[in-house]
Amino acid sequence: MKIFLIKFIKFSSPVILLLLLGEFYVLYFPSTFNQKAAYLHTHAAIVQTAIFGSSHNQNALNPEYLTMPAINLANAGQDVQLDSALFFHTLPKLKALRTVVLELDYHTLEEKNDEDYFRLPWYYRFFGVELYPVSMLNKVSVYASSPAFFNQLFIDHLNPKKITYHLNQYGFITNDFPGVMEDLHYDTAALNSTAAHRLKDKHHKESVENYHYNTAKLNAIIRYCNSHGIRTVIISTPMYSTYLRNEIPAKNERRKHYIDSLKSASLVQYFDFENSKRFDVHDFKNDDHLNSNGARKFSLIIDSLLRKSK
Repeated sequence: MKIFLIKFIKFSSPVILLLLLGEFYVLYFPSTFNQKAAYLHTHAAIVQTAIFGSSHNQNALNPEYLTMPAINLANAGQDVQLDSALFFHTLPKLKALRTVVLELDYHTLEEKNDEDYFRLPWYYRFFGVELYPVSMLNKVSVYASSPAFFNQLFIDHLNPKKITYHLNQYGFITNDFPGVMEDLHYDTAALNSTAAHRLKDKHHKESVENYHYNTAKLNAIIRYCNSHGIRTVIISTPMYSTYLRNEIPAKNERRKHYIDSLKSASLVQYFDFENSKRFDVHDFKNDDHLNSNGARKFSLIIDSLLRKSK
């Protein structure tokens, strides 16, 4: 038995070491997730503006350019149910909260992550949010939630040909330019000719069930804000023309109906920049995300609107 244990330890030690290194990398190498969690932990008491949403808001609003102390809690793949869970979980910490910024883009109301969504354990580990039961393994190890994803990140980090992303104190990437726009040298003709293939499956899911689920979640956030003197601002972020031409009319009509219902009840302030002519191809990294320069421009615009509409 003793010999077996010695052999087992010798055999398993390299594997365990690699797992520990992977976990250490995930937890401590600067990422948008752990940087935002760290900023929330140290600055929650002074935050006046909290931003939620998916990668659209994540890429579009840099708190560095907002006058009021702000935190951008939007993340890639973050749906409305995660927005809601994150909002209500962080509320007790946000003692100075005055404004909540929500995303209402083309895809927002009809997307919903499943219970096995690989980023859910990250919310548990970094923010204390457990939307669905998280396994004991994933409670102990964030790396275990998606080894392939983190392995690729690690490989990219070691690759000298890959860009090294820089994050500010808010967890916002300040040099986020790689994407189809840069790949095609901001050539509008090339972007237009390749759009049909590139976007054929982009946000094409339709779900009236998700629409009703998500509007109920958003309504709960809006009601809370209204009853507690917190201003609710909803934005539709800038999109490149190729993305706009790919939208499904019926899906857009449902979104418009919901927005109109909020506006008619004077429950929110709504700023629509989806088709704004202020943004051109050089402001985007791909069809539906601003690059860092576009984000600076958009953040300053939103800051001006927030200050004017106090």
